[in-house]
Amino acid sequence: MSQDRAAGGRMGDSSLLRRLNLAAALGAFLESESLTLRELRALVGVSRPTAEDLLAELLTEGRVEESAPPRKPSTARAAGRPARYFRFRAESGYVAGLDIGAHKAMAVVTDLRGNPLATHRVELDPDLGAGERVRAAVDAAHVSWSQAQLGPADITGIACGVTGALRAAEGVHDVRDGPVGSGLAPYSLPGFTEIDVAGALSDGLGQPVAVANDVKLAALAEHWKGAAREYGDVVYMFAGHRAGAGVLIDGQVHQGRHGAAGEIGVFPTLGWAPAMERLHARGAALAAEQGAGPGREGELVIASAALQDPESLAVLIEFAEVLARGAAVLALAVDPEVIVLGGGMSRGGAIIAEPFRRELAKLSLVPIDVVSSTMGADSVALGAARMALDTVLADLLAVPGS
Repeated sequence: MSQDRAAGGRMGDSSLLRRLNLAAALGAFLESESLTLRELRALVGVSRPTAEDLLAELLTEGRVEESAPPRKPSTARAAGRPARYFRFRAESGYVAGLDIGAHKAMAVVTDLRGNPLATHRVELDPDLGAGERVRAAVDAAHVSWSQAQLGPADITGIACGVTGALRAAEGVHDVRDGPVGSGLAPYSLPGFTEIDVAGALSDGLGQPVAVANDVKLAALAEHWKGAAREYGDVVYMFAGHRAGAGVLIDGQVHQGRHGAAGEIGVFPTLGWAPAMERLHARGAALAAEQGAGPGREGELVIASAALQDPESLAVLIEFAEVLARGAAVLALAVDPEVIVLGGGMSRGGAIIAEPFRRELAKLSLVPIDVVSSTMGADSVALGAARMALDTVLADLLAVPGS
């Protein structure tokens, strides 16, 4: 090998090593509230001069800045110059999470630490066409960015949750009809099988938008900020205007080969669809009696059951038991640490949770913790933001050529 080629190889190795060290340094800042130079050096495993160079580059890029020392119990200050602290600049980028549902479109924007900065929700007619529904979501996103005093150029990643079965192809998250005979359920939103949802959102927002199943994103949000934070393996049961389920393995959404993991609601023997129909029929009857608007059927049935109305109680108990049978099927398959009850129906408290637990116990091999969601209506949008954030952070930590 010539000296020039050998030198070129050494230069290439040195350049790659620097990129690896830079990614490790940024990762260390992401994992910590703040770091001193000495702490950074120890975490990355480099010499002091190298640590100084890495820190200088991150400061120049705007990813890191000097910060106040962390608050500690009052002690006598050591002699010498106080240590300087540095932190990751969460405001060096922002992500947006969208939720397109039957009755609403919602957008949330967060910084790169996942701190929500603004949320905007608009109510939608359940019969609204696909194009108008997508435009409502785009408008909600722009309003949330404006509320956070951000422009489109500040947003570094966007994801959206949409009702329907997910089909993942070539690494791209998409929600569409499955191929003929695949068994995948289409969108339950009017007209969504006739449009390119990801493309329409991307056109409206000016950058790529990843689209994923809403229930799976709600499960991701529950693990990120909700009742499943302390658990890795989770079965998430969604009960709202429809029933659905999602599975997390080691804190990550399990999609399956075609993105259909957890879509057990399409299995007729479970009886989810008839139970949902009876629940909605009872809610519609109560809405007609009380002059209530659409979208409150579940809430009205819960309120009626709380007043010991026999018909409402019977409908809710049947629904909870049917949901529990689906949860038992998933639990027997993945042996989760916890089952989370999410969606609007989870706000029914013990009226839903107790019959669910009783039926689950009959069908389970081992006791399983059952907890109710703490996320509320923001879960899908927050899960979408988490998905976008994971993509942005992975790109920041990627090392080209490694």
